[in-house]
Amino acid sequence: MKSEGLARSGLISLFGSAFAAVAALVLTAIVGNTLGASGTGLFFQAMGIFTILTQVLRLGTNSGVVRFIAEQRAFERAGAEWRIIGYAVIPVAIVSGAASVAVWFLADALAAWLAAPADAEGLANLLRAMAPFVILGALIGVLQISARMLRGVTSFTLLQSVLLPASRLLTVLFAVSIAGVAAWGAFEAWLWPLPVWVLITAAVVVGPLMRDIRRRSESSPETRPSFGSFWRFNAPRSVSSGLETALEWADVLIIAAVASPAVAGVYAVVTRATRAGGVVDKAMRVAVSPTISALLARDRFEDSTRLHTKVVRAMILMNWPFYLLLISMGSAVLAIFGEEFIVGWGPMTLLAAAMMFQTACGMLQSILLQGGKSTWQMYNKAVALTLSIGGNLALVPLWGIWGAAVTWVIVVVVDNLIAAVQVHRGMHVNLQPAKLIPAMIAPVIVFGGGGAFFGWWGGTSFGILILGGIVLCLIYAAVLWVFRRRLHIDSLWRKIPVIGRFA
Repeated sequence: MKSEGLARSGLISLFGSAFAAVAALVLTAIVGNTLGASGTGLFFQAMGIFTILTQVLRLGTNSGVVRFIAEQRAFERAGAEWRIIGYAVIPVAIVSGAASVAVWFLADALAAWLAAPADAEGLANLLRAMAPFVILGALIGVLQISARMLRGVTSFTLLQSVLLPASRLLTVLFAVSIAGVAAWGAFEAWLWPLPVWVLITAAVVVGPLMRDIRRRSESSPETRPSFGSFWRFNAPRSVSSGLETALEWADVLIIAAVASPAVAGVYAVVTRATRAGGVVDKAMRVAVSPTISALLARDRFEDSTRLHTKVVRAMILMNWPFYLLLISMGSAVLAIFGEEFIVGWGPMTLLAAAMMFQTACGMLQSILLQGGKSTWQMYNKAVALTLSIGGNLALVPLWGIWGAAVTWVIVVVVDNLIAAVQVHRGMHVNLQPAKLIPAMIAPVIVFGGGGAFFGWWGGTSFGILILGGIVLCLIYAAVLWVFRRRLHIDSLWRKIPVIGRFA
């Protein structure tokens, strides 16, 4: 993999994450406006089931591939990367292939458990339709992260964040707008691009793998990771990865079962809109995780602290404006998806506030994983999922989507506080929250106060949302430029190699 500057990698990854988020929002808007709240709920219920299955079946190998390859490069070793990727791909292919067969034969039983009796038959048919794609959905994740480590962040971003989301958007648009299909047909159209991109991604990683195989004599058993060491790291990560995905989708699935598909549709749109703000978090994780892994492998804790503080400061400056607009002008945002969804504005303010807190906590999960503490993260996610399931089952029947929103806040706060203590005390990476306060002030004043002003002055129509967004972005850009040194923005763009000066 070529040495890429942190700023360059971050910008490329940010562009890809932003594109994927926009594509997801456009997809949600298409589904919401054509299928209504009930059809949207069914669509996202199906997407949630498929996503949980495929993420679990990746067995946590994404973190393992990044960590072990980054460790090899931190010590300038060669000839073992093909083994690492083989350690990941072969077990995932075997387990996910078996799971595909199981989903096909157990579709009726699974549908009876996951859906109300009136919806069970349709869900069973959908499970059988998705069964052949399960193995592809699991494998593509492993291949994409392999492309990240072997070809660089540009290839990874194009494959995962641009081309696949764009093709899914086009197939769903064709299905609902031209073919006029219902929710289940729209979901099947969302699956269609997978086989194509699995083949293309595999072709992308073949060349670097072959070159590394030719250098296999340069690696020795003493320095290269073994199958056992790889999976001792990945075993807890495979569990925590499944818990993370279940945590992301459990609320939607519970609402669909306990309330109705229509209520689940409103909540799904609210959560998709809120999660769109995570593009910066994801971009930074992709760009910085190999560097963090290399620093921790060399016990460079002070360098890890400085890098983490710098990254979190940038995340706040770029993420908080989006969440503050959701809080101040959320009804205009939700109206894009259809008038039925505006009722979700109140709960969305809670979700947005929780995500602001998570952004300020930084890359805690990446530090835990790349520092070899996958077991800690597994326990954390088990606690979070327990809180999520228990909270949703207890509060959704009482308060509807408000109950789900309150549960979300509790889960986010508890999960991040536990991880913060572990990273700060157990891994010697100081979080330095006081140094983040200046970065918080600018977005709160400009987008919090400014968004509230535009809402008071012009209401919450789509036109006011666009006007306010443009004006506030221009003001914000000017503020960042004037205070660029005080906010340490200028230092963010200095080129920091993947190992570079921290090596």
